[in-house]
Amino acid sequence: MRIISNKDTNSKATKRILTIGGIVLGIYIIGTVLFTFITLPNTHVNGKNVSFAPKESVIGDSVGDFDIKIKGLDDKNLSFNSKDVDYKANIPKGASLDQNPLKWPISFITKEDFEFDYKVNYDEDKLDEILKNSQFMKKVVEPKDAKLEFDGKEFKIKEEVEGNKVKYNKLKKEAISAIKTRNADIDMDESFYERPKVFAKDKNLQKALKDANEALKLSYKFNINGFDKKIEGETLADMIEFQNGQLTLDYEKLSGYVAKIAKETNTYGKERKFNATDIGEIVVNPGVYGFKLNEKETAKAILEAFSKRKSKEIEPIYDKVGLNRYENGTDLKDTYVEVDLSRQHMWYYKDGELLISSDIVTGRLSENALTNKGVGSILSKDRNSKLKGKDFDGSDYETPVHYWMPIGWDGEGFHDAYWRSSFGGNIYINNGSHGCLNMPPSQAAKLFELVEINTPVVVYESSTNNSPNMLY
Repeated sequence: MRIISNKDTNSKATKRILTIGGIVLGIYIIGTVLFTFITLPNTHVNGKNVSFAPKESVIGDSVGDFDIKIKGLDDKNLSFNSKDVDYKANIPKGASLDQNPLKWPISFITKEDFEFDYKVNYDEDKLDEILKNSQFMKKVVEPKDAKLEFDGKEFKIKEEVEGNKVKYNKLKKEAISAIKTRNADIDMDESFYERPKVFAKDKNLQKALKDANEALKLSYKFNINGFDKKIEGETLADMIEFQNGQLTLDYEKLSGYVAKIAKETNTYGKERKFNATDIGEIVVNPGVYGFKLNEKETAKAILEAFSKRKSKEIEPIYDKVGLNRYENGTDLKDTYVEVDLSRQHMWYYKDGELLISSDIVTGRLSENALTNKGVGSILSKDRNSKLKGKDFDGSDYETPVHYWMPIGWDGEGFHDAYWRSSFGGNIYINNGSHGCLNMPPSQAAKLFELVEINTPVVVYESSTNNSPNMLY
Protein backbone atom coordinates (compact mmCIF):
# COMPACT_ATOMS: atom_id res chain seq x y z
CA MET A 1 0.00 0.00 0.00
CA ARG A 2 1.42 3.37 -1.10
CA ILE A 3 1.14 6.31 1.18
CA ILE A 4 0.76 9.75 -0.55
CA SER A 5 2.36 12.49 1.45
CA ASN A 6 1.24 16.10 1.70
CA LYS A 7 4.45 17.01 -0.02
CA ASP A 8 3.47 15.10 -3.16
CA THR A 9 -0.01 16.71 -3.16
CA ASN A 10 1.32 20.23 -2.85
CA SER A 11 3.79 19.58 -5.64
CA LYS A 12 1.04 18.54 -8.06
CA ALA A 13 -1.14 21.56 -7.18
CA THR A 14 1.74 23.89 -7.73
CA LYS A 15 2.43 22.29 -11.05
CA ARG A 16 -1.21 22.77 -12.16
CA ILE A 17 -1.22 26.41 -11.15
CA LEU A 18 1.98 27.06 -13.02
CA THR A 19 0.63 25.30 -16.09
CA ILE A 20 -2.65 27.28 -16.06
CA GLY A 21 -0.78 30.49 -15.35
CA GLY A 22 1.51 29.80 -18.25
CA ILE A 23 -1.43 29.23 -20.56
CA VAL A 24 -3.16 32.44 -19.41
CA LEU A 25 0.06 34.38 -19.76
CA GLY A 26 0.56 32.94 -23.21
CA ILE A 27 -2.96 33.92 -24.24
CA TYR A 28 -2.44 37.40 -22.80
CA ILE A 29 0.86 37.79 -24.68
CA ILE A 30 -0.68 36.54 -27.91
CA GLY A 31 -3.64 38.91 -27.41
CA THR A 32 -1.32 41.81 -26.69
CA VAL A 33 0.66 41.13 -29.85
CA LEU A 34 -2.53 40.67 -31.87
CA PHE A 35 -4.20 43.86 -30.58
CA THR A 36 -1.09 45.81 -31.40
CA PHE A 37 -2.18 45.54 -35.04
CA ILE A 38 -5.97 45.34 -34.78
CA THR A 39 -8.53 47.38 -32.87
CA LEU A 40 -9.71 46.33 -29.45
CA PRO A 41 -13.18 44.89 -28.85
CA ASN A 42 -15.92 47.52 -28.44
CA THR A 43 -14.02 50.10 -30.48
CA HIS A 44 -16.22 52.68 -32.22
CA VAL A 45 -15.20 55.38 -34.69
CA ASN A 46 -17.77 58.14 -35.19
CA GLY A 47 -20.44 55.81 -33.82
CA LYS A 48 -19.55 52.84 -36.03
CA ASN A 49 -18.35 49.57 -34.48
CA VAL A 50 -14.88 48.80 -35.89
CA SER A 51 -13.85 46.06 -33.42
CA PHE A 52 -11.08 43.64 -34.52
CA ALA A 53 -10.35 45.69 -37.66
CA PRO A 54 -6.77 46.33 -38.86
CA LYS A 55 -5.72 49.63 -37.32
CA GLU A 56 -4.02 50.92 -40.44
CA SER A 57 -7.24 50.54 -42.46
CA VAL A 58 -9.86 51.74 -39.99
CA ILE A 59 -9.28 55.46 -40.45
CA GLY A 60 -8.67 55.19 -44.17
CA ASP A 61 -11.74 53.03 -44.72
CA SER A 62 -13.84 55.84 -43.25
CA VAL A 63 -13.40 57.94 -46.37
CA GLY A 64 -14.05 55.34 -49.06
CA ASP A 65 -17.35 54.61 -50.80
CA PHE A 66 -19.81 52.35 -49.00
CA ASP A 67 -23.34 50.98 -49.38
CA ILE A 68 -26.30 52.25 -47.38
CA LYS A 69 -29.13 49.78 -46.84
CA ILE A 70 -32.53 50.77 -45.50
CA LYS A 71 -35.06 48.10 -44.54
CA GLY A 72 -38.74 48.91 -44.03
CA LEU A 73 -41.45 47.05 -42.13
CA ASP A 74 -43.56 46.14 -45.16
CA ASP A 75 -40.92 44.51 -47.38
CA LYS A 76 -39.97 47.82 -48.95
CA ASN A 77 -36.23 48.29 -49.07
CA LEU A 78 -33.68 50.74 -50.42
CA SER A 79 -29.99 50.37 -51.14
CA PHE A 80 -27.66 52.97 -52.60
CA ASN A 81 -23.96 53.71 -52.65
CA SER A 82 -22.39 56.76 -51.05
CA LYS A 83 -21.02 57.81 -54.43
CA ASP A 84 -24.66 58.20 -55.61
CA VAL A 85 -24.85 61.30 -53.42
CA ASP A 86 -21.32 62.49 -54.28
CA TYR A 87 -19.97 61.45 -50.87
CA LYS A 88 -16.54 62.81 -50.00
CA ALA A 89 -14.61 62.75 -46.73
CA ASN A 90 -11.10 63.85 -45.80
CA ILE A 91 -8.90 62.13 -43.21
CA PRO A 92 -8.20 64.57 -40.39
CA LYS A 93 -4.56 65.51 -40.01
CA GLY A 94 -2.92 63.46 -37.24
CA ALA A 95 -5.86 61.09 -36.92
CA SER A 96 -4.86 57.81 -35.23
CA LEU A 97 -6.26 55.14 -32.94
CA ASP A 98 -4.29 55.49 -29.73
CA GLN A 99 -5.03 52.22 -27.94
CA ASN A 100 -3.05 50.30 -25.34
CA PRO A 101 -2.98 46.63 -26.39
CA LEU A 102 -2.07 45.62 -22.82
CA LYS A 103 -5.62 46.50 -21.79
CA TRP A 104 -7.26 44.18 -24.27
CA PRO A 105 -8.93 41.87 -21.68
CA ILE A 106 -11.00 44.66 -20.08
CA SER A 107 -12.01 46.02 -23.49
CA PHE A 108 -14.55 43.19 -23.73
CA ILE A 109 -16.58 44.88 -21.00
CA THR A 110 -15.82 48.53 -21.75
CA LYS A 111 -16.54 50.70 -24.78
CA GLU A 112 -14.07 53.08 -26.41
CA ASP A 113 -15.30 55.85 -28.73
CA PHE A 114 -13.19 57.84 -31.17
CA GLU A 115 -14.59 60.94 -32.84
CA PHE A 116 -12.86 62.30 -35.94
CA ASP A 117 -14.03 65.24 -38.03
CA TYR A 118 -13.81 63.80 -41.52
CA LYS A 119 -15.43 66.93 -43.04
CA VAL A 120 -18.05 64.85 -44.82
CA ASN A 121 -19.67 66.38 -47.91
CA TYR A 122 -22.61 65.06 -49.91
CA ASP A 123 -25.24 66.34 -52.34
CA GLU A 124 -28.49 66.76 -50.38
CA ASP A 125 -30.56 67.23 -53.53
CA LYS A 126 -29.38 63.86 -54.84
CA LEU A 127 -30.21 62.25 -51.50
CA ASP A 128 -33.71 63.75 -51.67
CA GLU A 129 -34.13 62.43 -55.20
CA ILE A 130 -33.09 58.91 -54.15
CA LEU A 131 -35.39 58.86 -51.12
CA LYS A 132 -38.39 60.41 -52.88
CA ASN A 133 -38.13 57.97 -55.78
CA SER A 134 -37.72 54.96 -53.50
CA GLN A 135 -40.32 52.26 -52.81
CA PHE A 136 -41.11 53.97 -49.52
CA MET A 137 -42.74 56.86 -51.38
CA LYS A 138 -44.78 54.71 -53.79
CA LYS A 139 -48.20 53.12 -53.29
CA VAL A 140 -48.57 55.09 -50.09
CA VAL A 141 -51.62 54.28 -47.99
CA GLU A 142 -52.55 57.16 -45.69
CA PRO A 143 -53.31 56.20 -42.08
CA LYS A 144 -56.89 56.86 -40.99
CA ASP A 145 -58.34 57.05 -37.52
CA ALA A 146 -61.23 54.84 -36.53
CA LYS A 147 -64.36 56.97 -36.64
CA LEU A 148 -68.11 57.05 -36.27
CA GLU A 149 -70.04 56.45 -39.47
CA PHE A 150 -73.78 56.85 -40.04
CA ASP A 151 -75.35 54.12 -42.19
CA GLY A 152 -78.68 55.88 -42.68
CA LYS A 153 -80.23 54.39 -39.55
CA GLU A 154 -77.60 54.42 -36.82
CA PHE A 155 -73.96 55.12 -36.08
CA LYS A 156 -71.35 52.38 -36.30
CA ILE A 157 -67.58 52.37 -35.86
CA LYS A 158 -65.48 52.30 -39.00
CA GLU A 159 -62.15 50.70 -38.18
CA GLU A 160 -58.84 52.47 -38.50
CA VAL A 161 -56.53 52.12 -41.48
CA GLU A 162 -52.94 51.54 -40.37
CA GLY A 163 -51.41 52.67 -43.64
CA ASN A 164 -47.74 52.66 -44.64
CA LYS A 165 -46.90 56.34 -44.87
CA VAL A 166 -43.28 57.01 -43.96
CA LYS A 167 -42.24 60.07 -41.96
CA TYR A 168 -40.02 61.51 -44.65
CA ASN A 169 -38.14 63.95 -42.43
CA LYS A 170 -37.20 61.18 -40.00
CA LEU A 171 -36.11 58.88 -42.82
CA LYS A 172 -33.96 61.62 -44.32
CA LYS A 173 -32.46 62.49 -40.94
CA GLU A 174 -31.43 58.86 -40.37
CA ALA A 175 -30.03 58.59 -43.91
CA ILE A 176 -27.89 61.69 -43.33
CA SER A 177 -26.69 60.23 -40.03
CA ALA A 178 -25.78 57.00 -41.82
CA ILE A 179 -23.78 58.96 -44.40
CA LYS A 180 -21.91 60.94 -41.77
CA THR A 181 -21.22 58.04 -39.39
CA ARG A 182 -20.96 55.26 -42.00
CA ASN A 183 -23.48 53.24 -39.98
CA ALA A 184 -24.80 51.92 -43.24
CA ASP A 185 -27.70 49.74 -42.09
CA ILE A 186 -31.00 51.34 -41.13
CA ASP A 187 -33.80 49.14 -39.81
CA MET A 188 -37.00 51.16 -39.83
CA ASP A 189 -39.23 50.56 -36.82
CA GLU A 190 -42.73 51.88 -35.99
CA SER A 191 -41.32 55.31 -35.20
CA PHE A 192 -40.62 55.82 -38.93
CA TYR A 193 -44.31 55.56 -39.88
CA GLU A 194 -47.39 57.73 -39.57
CA ARG A 195 -49.98 55.73 -37.65
CA PRO A 196 -53.64 56.25 -36.68
CA LYS A 197 -54.24 57.98 -33.37
CA VAL A 198 -57.73 56.59 -32.76
CA PHE A 199 -58.47 52.86 -32.85
CA ALA A 200 -61.76 50.96 -32.99
CA LYS A 201 -61.17 49.53 -29.51
CA ASP A 202 -60.70 52.99 -28.00
CA LYS A 203 -62.94 53.18 -24.91
CA ASN A 204 -63.79 56.81 -25.57
CA LEU A 205 -64.85 55.97 -29.12
CA GLN A 206 -67.01 53.11 -27.86
CA LYS A 207 -68.65 55.49 -25.40
CA ALA A 208 -69.12 58.10 -28.13
CA LEU A 209 -70.88 55.49 -30.30
CA LYS A 210 -73.60 55.05 -27.70
CA ASP A 211 -73.77 58.81 -27.16
CA ALA A 212 -74.06 59.50 -30.90
CA ASN A 213 -77.01 57.17 -31.35
CA GLU A 214 -78.75 58.87 -28.42
CA ALA A 215 -77.97 62.28 -29.94
CA LEU A 216 -79.91 61.36 -33.10
CA LYS A 217 -83.07 62.13 -31.12
CA LEU A 218 -82.08 65.81 -30.80
CA SER A 219 -83.56 68.63 -32.89
CA TYR A 220 -82.58 72.28 -33.33
CA LYS A 221 -85.24 74.50 -34.90
CA PHE A 222 -84.47 78.05 -36.00
CA ASN A 223 -86.98 80.66 -34.91
CA ILE A 224 -87.05 82.61 -38.17
CA ASN A 225 -90.52 83.76 -39.20
CA GLY A 226 -91.43 82.54 -42.66
CA PHE A 227 -88.82 79.77 -42.77
CA ASP A 228 -88.86 76.15 -41.61
CA LYS A 229 -85.19 75.56 -40.85
CA LYS A 230 -83.96 72.87 -38.47
CA ILE A 231 -81.06 70.55 -37.80
CA GLU A 232 -82.12 66.99 -37.03
CA GLY A 233 -82.06 63.45 -38.42
CA GLU A 234 -79.59 62.84 -41.23
CA THR A 235 -78.61 66.52 -41.33
CA LEU A 236 -77.55 66.31 -37.69
CA ALA A 237 -75.95 62.88 -38.17
CA ASP A 238 -73.76 64.27 -40.95
CA MET A 239 -72.36 66.84 -38.50
CA ILE A 240 -71.71 64.53 -35.53
CA GLU A 241 -68.06 63.56 -35.13
CA PHE A 242 -65.61 62.12 -32.60
CA GLN A 243 -62.83 64.61 -31.94
CA ASN A 244 -60.18 64.80 -29.22
CA GLY A 245 -61.86 62.00 -27.31
CA GLN A 246 -65.25 63.75 -27.30
CA LEU A 247 -68.48 63.65 -29.27
CA THR A 248 -69.13 67.01 -30.91
CA LEU A 249 -70.34 68.64 -34.12
CA ASP A 250 -68.07 69.17 -37.10
CA TYR A 251 -67.67 72.96 -36.92
CA GLU A 252 -66.96 73.32 -40.64
CA LYS A 253 -70.14 71.45 -41.59
CA LEU A 254 -72.18 73.29 -38.96
CA SER A 255 -70.84 76.66 -40.13
CA GLY A 256 -71.59 75.73 -43.73
CA TYR A 257 -75.18 74.89 -42.84
CA VAL A 258 -75.65 78.13 -40.88
CA ALA A 259 -74.13 80.05 -43.83
CA LYS A 260 -76.67 78.38 -46.12
CA ILE A 261 -79.50 79.44 -43.81
CA ALA A 262 -78.09 82.98 -43.72
CA LYS A 263 -77.98 83.13 -47.51
CA GLU A 264 -81.60 82.02 -47.74
CA THR A 265 -83.01 84.16 -44.92
CA ASN A 266 -80.89 87.34 -44.86
CA THR A 267 -82.65 90.39 -46.27
CA TYR A 268 -79.83 92.85 -45.63
CA GLY A 269 -78.06 93.88 -48.83
CA LYS A 270 -80.74 92.44 -51.12
CA GLU A 271 -83.09 94.04 -53.65
CA ARG A 272 -86.78 93.99 -52.77
CA LYS A 273 -90.11 94.12 -54.59
CA PHE A 274 -92.13 97.08 -53.37
CA ASN A 275 -95.66 98.34 -54.01
CA ALA A 276 -95.07 102.06 -54.68
CA THR A 277 -97.89 104.53 -53.98
CA ASP A 278 -99.97 105.24 -57.14
CA ILE A 279 -97.46 103.27 -59.23
CA GLY A 280 -97.55 99.59 -58.33
CA GLU A 281 -94.82 96.99 -57.99
CA ILE A 282 -91.22 98.13 -58.48
CA VAL A 283 -87.81 96.76 -57.49
CA VAL A 284 -85.84 98.84 -54.97
CA ASN A 285 -82.13 98.81 -54.23
CA PRO A 286 -80.66 97.55 -50.94
CA GLY A 287 -79.53 99.83 -48.13
CA VAL A 288 -78.88 99.68 -44.40
CA TYR A 289 -82.23 98.08 -43.59
CA GLY A 290 -82.68 94.35 -43.15
CA PHE A 291 -81.85 91.21 -41.21
CA LYS A 292 -78.32 89.81 -41.30
CA LEU A 293 -77.51 86.65 -39.35
CA ASN A 294 -74.39 86.54 -37.17
CA GLU A 295 -73.25 83.15 -38.44
CA LYS A 296 -70.44 82.63 -35.94
CA GLU A 297 -72.53 83.35 -32.83
CA THR A 298 -75.50 81.36 -34.14
CA ALA A 299 -73.28 78.31 -34.77
CA LYS A 300 -71.81 78.77 -31.29
CA ALA A 301 -75.32 78.67 -29.77
CA ILE A 302 -76.03 75.37 -31.55
CA LEU A 303 -72.73 73.88 -30.36
CA GLU A 304 -73.52 74.89 -26.81
CA ALA A 305 -76.97 73.30 -26.97
CA PHE A 306 -75.51 70.10 -28.44
CA SER A 307 -72.86 69.91 -25.71
CA LYS A 308 -75.74 69.71 -23.20
CA ARG A 309 -77.49 67.07 -25.36
CA LYS A 310 -80.73 69.03 -25.34
CA SER A 311 -83.11 69.85 -28.18
CA LYS A 312 -83.69 73.57 -28.47
CA GLU A 313 -85.44 76.25 -30.48
CA ILE A 314 -82.56 78.42 -31.61
CA GLU A 315 -83.04 82.16 -31.41
CA PRO A 316 -81.02 83.58 -34.32
CA ILE A 317 -78.33 86.06 -33.38
CA TYR A 318 -78.25 89.00 -35.79
CA ASP A 319 -75.64 91.55 -36.83
CA LYS A 320 -78.40 93.66 -38.40
CA VAL A 321 -82.11 93.67 -37.56
CA GLY A 322 -85.13 95.16 -39.25
CA LEU A 323 -88.44 96.26 -37.76
CA ASN A 324 -90.34 93.04 -38.49
CA ARG A 325 -89.97 89.73 -40.28
CA TYR A 326 -93.25 88.51 -41.69
CA GLU A 327 -94.73 85.06 -42.25
CA ASN A 328 -93.70 85.08 -45.89
CA GLY A 329 -90.08 85.67 -44.84
CA THR A 330 -89.91 89.28 -46.02
CA ASP A 331 -89.13 92.30 -43.84
CA LEU A 332 -91.11 94.94 -45.75
CA LYS A 333 -94.89 94.81 -45.69
CA ASP A 334 -97.25 97.52 -44.46
CA THR A 335 -95.21 99.70 -42.07
CA TYR A 336 -92.62 101.91 -43.79
CA VAL A 337 -91.62 105.38 -44.89
CA GLU A 338 -91.73 105.84 -48.68
CA VAL A 339 -89.79 108.48 -50.61
CA ASP A 340 -90.03 109.11 -54.36
CA LEU A 341 -87.14 111.37 -55.37
CA SER A 342 -88.72 111.97 -58.78
CA ARG A 343 -92.03 113.18 -57.30
CA GLN A 344 -90.28 114.88 -54.33
CA HIS A 345 -92.79 113.39 -51.96
CA MET A 346 -92.84 111.13 -48.89
CA TRP A 347 -95.48 108.90 -47.28
CA TYR A 348 -95.54 107.16 -43.91
CA TYR A 349 -97.66 104.02 -43.59
CA LYS A 350 -98.21 102.15 -40.33
CA ASP A 351 -99.96 98.77 -40.49
CA GLY A 352 -101.20 99.75 -43.94
CA GLU A 353 -102.71 103.07 -42.82
CA LEU A 354 -101.39 106.30 -44.35
CA LEU A 355 -100.45 108.64 -41.49
CA ILE A 356 -98.30 111.24 -43.28
CA SER A 357 -98.14 112.49 -46.86
CA SER A 358 -95.85 115.45 -47.51
CA ASP A 359 -93.86 117.22 -50.18
CA ILE A 360 -90.12 117.35 -49.48
CA VAL A 361 -86.88 118.76 -50.89
CA THR A 362 -83.94 116.39 -51.42
CA GLY A 363 -80.32 116.70 -52.63
CA ARG A 364 -79.44 119.44 -55.11
CA LEU A 365 -79.18 118.04 -58.63
CA SER A 366 -77.17 120.98 -60.08
CA GLU A 367 -74.40 120.40 -57.51
CA ASN A 368 -74.53 116.62 -57.82
CA ALA A 369 -75.45 116.43 -54.10
CA LEU A 370 -78.19 113.92 -54.81
CA THR A 371 -79.95 111.90 -52.14
CA ASN A 372 -79.07 108.21 -52.35
CA LYS A 373 -81.68 105.58 -53.18
CA GLY A 374 -82.23 102.24 -51.50
CA VAL A 375 -83.96 100.79 -48.45
CA GLY A 376 -82.71 102.68 -45.44
CA SER A 377 -83.90 102.68 -41.85
CA ILE A 378 -84.79 105.16 -39.13
CA LEU A 379 -81.52 104.66 -37.26
CA SER A 380 -82.24 107.09 -34.43
CA LYS A 381 -84.40 110.06 -33.41
CA ASP A 382 -82.64 113.12 -32.00
CA ARG A 383 -83.97 116.51 -30.90
CA ASN A 384 -82.19 119.83 -31.34
CA SER A 385 -79.21 118.57 -33.33
CA LYS A 386 -76.63 120.55 -35.28
CA LEU A 387 -75.91 119.42 -38.82
CA LYS A 388 -72.37 120.20 -39.95
CA GLY A 389 -70.55 119.92 -43.26
CA LYS A 390 -69.13 121.70 -46.30
CA ASP A 391 -71.34 124.13 -48.17
CA PHE A 392 -71.46 124.25 -51.96
CA ASP A 393 -68.96 127.15 -51.99
CA GLY A 394 -66.49 125.17 -49.88
CA SER A 395 -67.17 126.97 -46.62
CA ASP A 396 -68.16 125.16 -43.44
CA TYR A 397 -71.79 125.21 -42.39
CA GLU A 398 -73.57 124.42 -39.14
CA THR A 399 -77.37 124.22 -39.19
CA PRO A 400 -79.47 123.62 -36.06
CA VAL A 401 -82.60 121.48 -36.52
CA HIS A 402 -85.36 120.49 -34.12
CA TYR A 403 -85.90 116.96 -35.43
CA TRP A 404 -83.20 114.70 -36.85
CA MET A 405 -83.82 111.15 -38.15
CA PRO A 406 -80.83 109.63 -40.03
CA ILE A 407 -81.65 106.86 -42.52
CA GLY A 408 -78.26 105.49 -43.61
CA TRP A 409 -74.48 105.55 -43.40
CA ASP A 410 -74.31 108.35 -45.99
CA GLY A 411 -75.11 111.06 -43.43
CA GLU A 412 -78.54 111.62 -44.92
CA GLY A 413 -81.79 111.83 -42.98
CA PHE A 414 -85.14 113.53 -42.41
CA HIS A 415 -85.18 116.89 -40.64
CA ASP A 416 -87.27 120.04 -40.40
CA ALA A 417 -86.31 122.85 -42.83
CA TYR A 418 -87.85 125.89 -41.15
CA TRP A 419 -85.99 128.24 -43.53
CA ARG A 420 -87.96 127.00 -46.53
CA SER A 421 -91.36 128.37 -47.47
CA SER A 422 -92.14 125.78 -50.13
CA PHE A 423 -91.45 122.09 -50.82
CA GLY A 424 -91.81 119.62 -53.68
CA GLY A 425 -91.80 120.19 -57.42
CA ASN A 426 -88.44 121.05 -59.03
CA ILE A 427 -86.96 122.99 -56.12
CA TYR A 428 -84.33 120.25 -55.59
CA ILE A 429 -82.78 120.85 -59.04
CA ASN A 430 -81.14 124.22 -58.23
CA ASN A 431 -82.04 124.80 -54.58
CA GLY A 432 -81.91 121.35 -53.09
CA SER A 433 -80.26 120.19 -49.89
CA HIS A 434 -76.80 118.77 -49.27
CA GLY A 435 -78.40 115.33 -49.54
CA CYS A 436 -80.83 115.28 -46.60
CA LEU A 437 -84.59 115.02 -46.89
CA ASN A 438 -85.99 118.44 -45.96
CA MET A 439 -89.52 118.45 -44.52
CA PRO A 440 -91.97 121.14 -43.46
CA PRO A 441 -91.49 121.62 -39.69
CA SER A 442 -95.00 120.43 -38.78
CA GLN A 443 -94.61 117.25 -40.85
CA ALA A 444 -91.12 116.58 -39.49
CA ALA A 445 -92.50 116.91 -35.95
CA LYS A 446 -95.31 114.50 -36.75
CA LEU A 447 -92.96 111.93 -38.29
CA PHE A 448 -90.64 112.25 -35.30
CA GLU A 449 -93.55 111.54 -32.96
CA LEU A 450 -95.05 108.59 -34.85
CA VAL A 451 -92.23 106.65 -36.51
CA GLU A 452 -90.38 103.87 -34.68
CA ILE A 453 -86.64 103.30 -34.77
CA ASN A 454 -85.77 100.55 -37.32
CA THR A 455 -88.74 101.43 -39.52
CA PRO A 456 -87.71 100.83 -43.17
CA VAL A 457 -87.33 103.88 -45.41
CA VAL A 458 -87.81 103.06 -49.09
CA VAL A 459 -86.13 105.66 -51.32
CA TYR A 460 -86.53 105.34 -55.11
CA GLU A 461 -86.85 107.28 -58.37
CA SER A 462 -89.99 106.61 -60.35
CA SER A 463 -89.30 108.71 -63.47
CA THR A 464 -85.70 109.91 -63.18
CA ASN A 465 -82.40 108.13 -62.86
CA ASN A 466 -80.01 110.54 -61.22
CA SER A 467 -79.30 109.34 -57.70
CA PRO A 468 -76.55 106.93 -56.64
CA ASN A 469 -77.27 103.82 -54.59
CA MET A 470 -77.31 103.94 -50.82
CA LEU A 471 -74.25 102.59 -48.98
CA TYR A 472 -74.73 99.47 -46.86
